[in-house]
Amino acid sequence: MSHEIERTRSSEPLRTRSSELPSAVDRIGRLRIPLAGPYRPWASLYRLPDGRLLWAIRLWEGDRVESRIVGTSTLRRFADGNRLPRLRAEIDALVARATV
Repeated sequence: MSHEIERTRSSEPLRTRSSELPSAVDRIGRLRIPLAGPYRPWASLYRLPDGRLLWAIRLWEGDRVESRIVGTSTLRRFADGNRLPRLRAEIDALVARATV
């Protein structure tokens, strides 16, 4: 999708704080990402004023939670690579709702 925010060339997701997001963003929805055992952080989909989509994922970094910003293609690759068809369907449903 042309409106996705893509990651940089680095293999790391873009690092940002939620306070650095533009103030006029629309939160479309959120879902749980099954990472390891019971650890299932929230991923929230946002639409920027210019129509681009981004996901903010809250991950533990040592002793605190930090948000990571990734594109939809990153989450789709995660779902496909880990054989999580239900997660892929949830991602696609939220993206479809955001682009209506």
